[in-house]
Amino acid sequence: MKEAKLIVEPPHTWIKKVVTKYPATVRLLDCRAVAGSSGVHELFEVSLPPENIKAFVNELRKDPYVYQVDAIETKKGMIMGSLKTHKCTACRSFATSGCFLVSAKSTPEGLVEWKVLSSGDGLKRLIGNLEKDGVKVKIHSVVDLKDESALTERQEEILQIALEKGYFDYPKKIDIGKLANLLGISKPTLSEILRRGQKKILAEHFRGRVSMVSGKERIH
Repeated sequence: MKEAKLIVEPPHTWIKKVVTKYPATVRLLDCRAVAGSSGVHELFEVSLPPENIKAFVNELRKDPYVYQVDAIETKKGMIMGSLKTHKCTACRSFATSGCFLVSAKSTPEGLVEWKVLSSGDGLKRLIGNLEKDGVKVKIHSVVDLKDESALTERQEEILQIALEKGYFDYPKKIDIGKLANLLGISKPTLSEILRRGQKKILAEHFRGRVSMVSGKERIH
C-alpha cells in the first residue's frame, strides 16, 4: 500500500474560482456520485476571514457548474456546507482507478491537493485516467506505508501549526501549554504527537542512508 500526494487541476472546479478570489482554504470532506448524473455531491469545509463569508457563499451560488448549495457558518471564519456539481471529470476518473481518497484540500493557487491510498497499479491507472480526461496532475510525493513512515493528516496539521506558531524557534515563540490550548488537546497528547511526527519525518529523511551507528544502510 502506498500513500501519494497529488496536485490536481480539474478543467472545471468551483474551488479554483473562489480560492483565487478570496483568501480561503477549502477541504473536501466527502464526495459521492449523484444518481443518474455525471456530477457529484460534495461535503466541504472552508476557512476564510469572517468579513468575506457572505460574499464567498454568494459567489459560490452563482457558479454555473454547481447547484443546491447549502452552507452555514459553524464558527468565526469557518463554513461547513454541501453542494452538487453538474460534472466532475476528476471524480469520475478517480472512481474507476481502485484508489482511495484520504483527503482533498485547496492550494493558494486554486489547485486541489489529493492524498490517496493505492495498491498494485492503482496510482498509475488513476494518473492515466486523469490525463486522458484532460485533468492536469502532478505527483508531489509517494510513500510506501508498509513501515508506517507516513504522517497522518492530523500529525501533519499539528506539526505545521507548531512550526508556523514558532514552537520550533529558539527561543520559542509559543510554549507547549499555549499550543495545546490552541489545538484543544492536552499537553501530554500534544507532546506525544510532536514526538511521533518528528520521528517519522527524520526516519523518512534518513531512509536509504548509511547508519552512523551500525554502518549499514537504513531501511526504515
